[in-house]
Amino acid sequence: MHRTHADLIQLLVRKNIIKNERIKTAMLATDRLDFSTDRLYEDAPQPIGYNVTISAPYMHAYALEMLHDKLIPGACVLDVGSGSGYLTACIARLIQPNGKVIGIEHIPELVQLSIKNISKNGRSLFDDGILEIVSGDGRLGYSQGGPYDAIHVGAASTNRPNELIEQLKPGGRLVVPVGVGSQKMMIYDKTNDGHDIHERATLGVSYVPLTDKSKQWRH
Repeated sequence: MHRTHADLIQLLVRKNIIKNERIKTAMLATDRLDFSTDRLYEDAPQPIGYNVTISAPYMHAYALEMLHDKLIPGACVLDVGSGSGYLTACIARLIQPNGKVIGIEHIPELVQLSIKNISKNGRSLFDDGILEIVSGDGRLGYSQGGPYDAIHVGAASTNRPNELIEQLKPGGRLVVPVGVGSQKMMIYDKTNDGHDIHERATLGVSYVPLTDKSKQWRH
């Protein structure tokens, strides 16, 4: 385990997982100390309660790299299954000063926890209107905040999530784990004319499934 957050981020740079300097800066500014209490700087997922984990740092880095050319100042972004709020805060730092990211989480207690986490060192992200966390079923997206330049999903869809794809702007991108059992991180790009979707599979992953609140509580 690494002694500091900076050590952890530097490891991700050395492994060539973080390639973009802007992503390095955003992740350095978002210390896992504010979002987890156990094995803070281990490159592995950690439980945060409510049958939810904070993803491993390398998966946060991969997600940001897959979206990096969409996460620019002024972008409109949706983070489905925002959980601890860590990735949502990183996105907010990439799209400031005039962008907007909405994290949607179906467990109200996690909504409040994530707001508390982010506010420790990022209260201005809320105050400046860059970041918002809402309670709701992220499988349906959040159409009232869209359309979006980028959508990230932090849990696995069983198949192609067309409802989320519909909420992309022309030229927008969705990054989401897809599959049952064997999963792939999928990238869906909407063409600039908005008429077509180009999809490609990237790395194999293992995420909890997108589910409703009652099923998650029973696990």
